[in-house]
Amino acid sequence: MKAFRRAWGAAPAVGPFAPDPAAVFSLGTRLAEQGAVEGARSAFQQAIDGADPEYAPAAAFRLGLLLGQNGDIEGAKEAYRQAVNSGHPEHSPVAARNLGHLYKRQGRFRQACGAYQIAIDSGHPDIAPWAMVYLGNLLSSYANPEPARISYRMAVDSGHPEAARQAARRLAALT
Repeated sequence: MKAFRRAWGAAPAVGPFAPDPAAVFSLGTRLAEQGAVEGARSAFQQAIDGADPEYAPAAAFRLGLLLGQNGDIEGAKEAYRQAVNSGHPEHSPVAARNLGHLYKRQGRFRQACGAYQIAIDSGHPDIAPWAMVYLGNLLSSYANPEPARISYRMAVDSGHPEAARQAARRLAALT
């Protein structure tokens, strides 16, 4: 019972009900791991609604994963957009990358390129180089391969051990 109260927050003597954002996020994570989709969705949404600068973006990202894995692609995209819009240095770039993947699967290449560009612009040391590769992959299908070359060169120049290697292979195949 003590854990339940911590997760859902103790009602203060005065003022609105405010759950502990860390506990609600942890509850959502645990419920997601157990396959309790609706419970996890509710817990993540409460963490998002709490607007904590650390837990709300993390919850939006995890909600995007949960919804995407359970077939709610539109819900996943909305959750990822919330994480992206948070500007959080970790969760925003990863959510932008995942949003790009969802758009690409839907054949919405312009939106996918935009999402990958957000991940690139974040400068995240791991996510940005991979987003450069993903963007290059999208751009390589166009008649003019120069934008793809630029994206692949940026990934190579990033020095990321795996993304740079893959980008170099893709770049060589373009020429």
